[in-house]
Amino acid sequence: MTKFHRVLFLVLLFILNWVKGQDDTQSKISPKFEKLVAQIKNNQSRNESYNLSKTLIAETKRDGEDKDLLQAYVITSGIAPDSLATKYCDSILNIAIKLKDQTAIGASYFSIAGRSMRVFDYKKAAEYFAISYDYYLSQKNTYWEKTNLLSIGRLKSLIGEDNAASNLFLEHYNYFKSNQITPDHKFSFNFAKVYIIYINSKLKKYKENETLIREVYTFFDQNKKYSFFKFHILLADGRNDFSLGNYNSALVKLENARKAIDLVDSQNLDNIDFYIAMCYWKMGNIDKAFPIFENIKKNFLKTKKTSLEFRPTFDFFTEYYKKNGTTEQQLASLNDLLEFDKYEKDVKSYVQLKLKDFDEKHKTEEEFLTEDEQRFGNWLSIAIISLSSIAVAYFVYKKVKTKTQNEKVEVSEAPTISTNFHEQQKTEEEKQNEISLDTGIDYSLYRPINKLTVDQILGSMKTFETSLGFLEQDLKLTALAQKFNTNEKYLSKVIKVNLGKTFNAYLTDLRFEYLDEKLKTDSQFKNQMIKEISSKLGFGSPEFFATAFKEKYGKSPKEYFEA
Repeated sequence: MTKFHRVLFLVLLFILNWVKGQDDTQSKISPKFEKLVAQIKNNQSRNESYNLSKTLIAETKRDGEDKDLLQAYVITSGIAPDSLATKYCDSILNIAIKLKDQTAIGASYFSIAGRSMRVFDYKKAAEYFAISYDYYLSQKNTYWEKTNLLSIGRLKSLIGEDNAASNLFLEHYNYFKSNQITPDHKFSFNFAKVYIIYINSKLKKYKENETLIREVYTFFDQNKKYSFFKFHILLADGRNDFSLGNYNSALVKLENARKAIDLVDSQNLDNIDFYIAMCYWKMGNIDKAFPIFENIKKNFLKTKKTSLEFRPTFDFFTEYYKKNGTTEQQLASLNDLLEFDKYEKDVKSYVQLKLKDFDEKHKTEEEFLTEDEQRFGNWLSIAIISLSSIAVAYFVYKKVKTKTQNEKVEVSEAPTISTNFHEQQKTEEEKQNEISLDTGIDYSLYRPINKLTVDQILGSMKTFETSLGFLEQDLKLTALAQKFNTNEKYLSKVIKVNLGKTFNAYLTDLRFEYLDEKLKTDSQFKNQMIKEISSKLGFGSPEFFATAFKEKYGKSPKEYFEA
């Protein structure tokens, strides 16, 4: 696509995104509660905001509107202490399922995943971020789809996939750069810079960070209502200085971040303390580093969870006891290090597995966008050539007309061109894409996929359904496309055009149809454990099965089977 084409494409994309953004960001809560919501958002104390959000829940409950109560739980889940947040997230999920609100269901998974990140439960976070992304994708909710990329990018960075994380951060950044419709959009745009600063410091891109750091500080200075989040830039700036080896400067910024943070946000507090300890260690101040690292180590040994960034904590103790400890202490520190390494390997492999499905879907979306850009570019090329031809023809016509008028020459009528010319010029591909009289399939809807490929995929789908291939555990789009001897982009499009469904919806519907038949023919089938039924139906997790089940049948599996 030429630069000219790309500019026109981006103009159109901006207009479409602006309209979409208006839908995504409009307030969904009743006007009577907007004043209280504004107080919650603008309050600079997290504890006060949390108390106000509980008041909002109480008032929406009294009012009796589930949609308002849903929004109240969404707001509260982002403010509540870690120990209570999951309760609010579960409430979001229950009401969203009741309302059959797909976007809200996705939001509930997103909230649960975010809270799981805060308490270092990366396995659950990866699974639920991937599920929420799928919901947003199916609903074509671009605002939340792009918001989700920031969280998934954080997970990618934690498992060492820094370049992939950087790409996701930049995609999030570029979306909000082009969609600064509301103050919250502008906040999201600047918040993306915080994570770009962090990843840049890991990738040694310090020059890029200089401008970004200035811009984010300026944003927070000019927008006091977001000052609650200012500790994020102080932490990112401190990390950047640490990576540069400017430990004294890093310490000042990290201490300021610690003062700015509300103690409710436990994960970020641990992150700040870790980098403070790292600065002390690098500066040779072992006495100050030791108690901070000791606290991190104890928490890990107690909970078996910690940040994957905290591995240097265990390196510190192996080095320390090698110089100052007994043989017993040295062995103990090595055992702790080995335990962390085992934990790290387990978490990384699980997160990579769970994000594989996201990678496939995200790749497919990018390919669709590239294909759409190419088509648009081709369309623009045709339009430009056509307009140019008309202009040239008009110019020639004017010249000829002037000349003939001057020479007073009569112009004979031009011969009529045969109308059969265009019919004779039809390509084989166009013939293939016409509506088939035999099958009744409009192949033009599947373009650019040709007729033979469409027939082959539809035939494979029929075999797949009759052979119960949909019961395969954790079946992915890419894997099924390979079995069909096609690619995921074509398979996804054929399913969408033929059935009006996403790949996941197609699989889920087939599995529930099978379940309905099974319950009619096998009275003992429902007496199994929910986990076993979920597994036999091919669902990746009992939680996802339970959510999809309640969405379809209006009851939980247990309630339905016991009825």
